[in-house]
Amino acid sequence: MGASWSILILWAAVADAVLQAIVGIAHIDREAIAFAVLFAVGVVVLLRARQGSRVRSGTVIILGLLFADVAFWMITATWSNVRNHEQLLYIIEPLALACASAAGLIGVVGQLVDRHGRANGAAAVVAVAAFAAFILGTGGAAITGWGKEQTQGPNDLALRIHNTAYRATAISATSHRVTLYVTNEDLFWHTVTIDQLGVDLALPVGSHRRITFSAPSGTYTFYCRIPGHRQAGMQGTIKVP
Repeated sequence: MGASWSILILWAAVADAVLQAIVGIAHIDREAIAFAVLFAVGVVVLLRARQGSRVRSGTVIILGLLFADVAFWMITATWSNVRNHEQLLYIIEPLALACASAAGLIGVVGQLVDRHGRANGAAAVVAVAAFAAFILGTGGAAITGWGKEQTQGPNDLALRIHNTAYRATAISATSHRVTLYVTNEDLFWHTVTIDQLGVDLALPVGSHRRITFSAPSGTYTFYCRIPGHRQAGMQGTIKVP
């Protein structure tokens, strides 16, 4: 297998592990910490497993799946936060992870396809392209403007998401017209979904979003529709008078 692809995969996994550990510890985000541990285990296996062994090959495939998952969510998070002029930190965090994960994913595909390492220098090109994408993405965010995120209105119901949990699980509106102001402090996406009312607000890392809807009197269940999150306890109720 191409040594250059292996090096790219290794360094992309190291970058993912370090970045997610920093974010997870800083934000007390158990999901980010879990991903950091998975990437760290992958790094250890890559360093210790024999080249060409089944253990190493299986680890590369698992890392590829992790890279794909992180790249998808972080690319979409970066785009959403740039469009909504979020704070610089919450643009750089997903952008850095998106670039590292995309490079790692390309490295995995390259290693599986180019088993004899004939594509000399291709891995280096991918690494340079990932770094360039980070610089260009940051520049693009500067042009569109950051730090102009949506702010909470005087009559908004505030809902905060932290550590894969809604910090309030029972909230009450004061009228039939309801405005929610939601902040996601976690690294990964969450939603506030109310099936009965057709409400589905998606929130990437560090985002601040407002949504207004009308509802008849009653008590409604809201939850996060990201797979596994509702089962982890992400649900609550909103009472409309």
